[in-house]
Amino acid sequence: MQISNSFIKTRPTFKRKLREDEKPQFSKTMNEAFDYLGVDTRALIIHGSSFPDEVKSTQNLNNEYKISDIKNKNPYIGSPYYNQEFLEFAKMNGFNAIQLGPNGKLNQLNNSPYKSSIFAKNELFIDYGKLKTDEYANILSDKDTKDVECIVKKQDSNYDMTDFDGAKEVSEIILNKAYKNFKTKCEDNDPKALKLNNEFEEYKVSNNNWLEKNSVFHILTKIHGTDDFAKWDNDVDKELISRKESGDEVANFRYKQLTTNPKYKSEIDEYEFSQFLVHKQEKGDKELREKENIKFIGDLLVGYSNSDEWSNPDAFMKDWKVGAEYGGKNDGPQLWGIPVLNPKKLFNEDGSLGVAGQLVKDKIDSVLDGVENIRIDNAMGLVDPYIYKSSAVKSDGTIDRCNAGYMSHINEVDPEHNYTKILHNILLPSLKEHNINPKDAVWEDLGAQSQTFRDVFYDGKVDGKVYEDEKMKGIMYSIGVRMEGADKKARYSFLSTHDNEPSARLLKQNWIYHNEGWNPMYLAGFLIPPIDNKQAKISSEFCKKIDNDPKALLKAKYAELFRGTENVQVSFADFFGIDKVYNHAGRDDVKDNWKLRLNPDYQDTYYKSVETEKEPAMNMPEILGLAVNSKVGISIAKKEIDDDKMAKVQDLQSRLAHWNNVLKEPEE
Repeated sequence: MQISNSFIKTRPTFKRKLREDEKPQFSKTMNEAFDYLGVDTRALIIHGSSFPDEVKSTQNLNNEYKISDIKNKNPYIGSPYYNQEFLEFAKMNGFNAIQLGPNGKLNQLNNSPYKSSIFAKNELFIDYGKLKTDEYANILSDKDTKDVECIVKKQDSNYDMTDFDGAKEVSEIILNKAYKNFKTKCEDNDPKALKLNNEFEEYKVSNNNWLEKNSVFHILTKIHGTDDFAKWDNDVDKELISRKESGDEVANFRYKQLTTNPKYKSEIDEYEFSQFLVHKQEKGDKELREKENIKFIGDLLVGYSNSDEWSNPDAFMKDWKVGAEYGGKNDGPQLWGIPVLNPKKLFNEDGSLGVAGQLVKDKIDSVLDGVENIRIDNAMGLVDPYIYKSSAVKSDGTIDRCNAGYMSHINEVDPEHNYTKILHNILLPSLKEHNINPKDAVWEDLGAQSQTFRDVFYDGKVDGKVYEDEKMKGIMYSIGVRMEGADKKARYSFLSTHDNEPSARLLKQNWIYHNEGWNPMYLAGFLIPPIDNKQAKISSEFCKKIDNDPKALLKAKYAELFRGTENVQVSFADFFGIDKVYNHAGRDDVKDNWKLRLNPDYQDTYYKSVETEKEPAMNMPEILGLAVNSKVGISIAKKEIDDDKMAKVQDLQSRLAHWNNVLKEPEE
């Protein structure tokens, strides 16, 4: 099978971008500015599929370039692995962490990473170029990848869109080639292939607790044409694992048939090989990042995929699903369809982990296997989740609140309050095992919090016991409200995330012009404190400027963000000034959800946006300059800065101003 055609785009023109010899000093200045401001973690939020292409291109006389074949990566989707050019660009701008989304294998008809597998990795992220190296026994050749040409629609904008269907098709073709080449090389006793095979066998043994069941589910998905096992027309297949584990002879025969039949056995082996490849690349990329000194923040999704639920039936409740109290149709509950862990199976009578508790522990370990820090998706979902009866969902997709509520309010579901013990008995100890201070992790707050959650999370109260050393002071703090006086510690602050509209759209919304957090007088006073008559005049002029210029107002808001927090998050859409929503939260009906990504020309379009200010891309030296000037003003007012420190900070201010001007210079 061949996917044909070509990828043609027009290169943008721009006036000035950093030259190679300027980049080290630019990077040094950005990092010094963040250090002066006391911002420890600077995380760029970008999910794996949103990373840009690094496919090499050839420019022609019409200022166009054409990509006619796949070089190293799947052109239909981004990948977080071995994307050194992008990581260097992020580092140069002062970021020292990348906050990813969940990197699990996607469900068949739902591309949300938050419904992906907790164990199986996303094979669409595999770097094909690595498979052409000795480390991977050269199981792919240039000819193998050149045979698959790509169709990518022309984009005349500062973003691109993931084509999940195209990505899956390309992945299936190329990984099938890689597997066949691998088996042939092994049969020929190729030393490199035999070495790779030894690694593969070790991987299968160490991951057997989930891998074989997941592979069988993969085969059954093909047989039944869907990964929604509730729709399978064979009851034995639907309940294969639970029946097998209970000793059902029919189920045992069926399972053996699927795992030993030559046809299915080969497909299972190929599937497991693809999982081995992506696991190996995730490990290799982590080792490389350690040398580059940039960290990945993984995402501990609150949910589970269809394959996870089918493979671990005893860990989940029947009928109950996880959702959210608000944000659904008619401002009713959001119905996520995520299975609820069985509270009675979280812990055994002796306090050890039950099947559900062990699944949580294994999920945490799986996420942290390839990253350096973690984001806790929907923190309340691991303490007091909002749940509903799936059988009570109406035909219009709504549910009345008599069949939904916080778990702590539905006593028959969790009479022993076991769910409230997950945080202190499973999650926090697991983080410490991986040398992660729980207060350094990113904790997502959905906005609504039950009293039970507040007792457990903030006050450390669980089942009559108080965990004094494990009181969590805060989760994440959005600066849609005032930052002045906000607790700087144990918080990640942001303006928008993957679940919010980008800042480019905020400027078009009336509410920000009536919100005190966006009040020009407040921002001007915070960033340029009127410590004397001269400063008061400058502050007043600045206030007028940001009151009449929405983009200047946004820059002031970013400066407040950098000035008022120790840990900061910036969405990739905000940084690059993209006026496009990555995910409409709670809206499964939006066809473009999860598709937004950077285009191959992301650097050129970024510099163009900074120079023209047509799109509100973040000019880091300009924004950091505002934040640094603010801190200097406060320090002078409080008489906290001596002549030596003043000389150093003035040098920093001068360099920030220089780099701001450089980004707006005409190209020579």
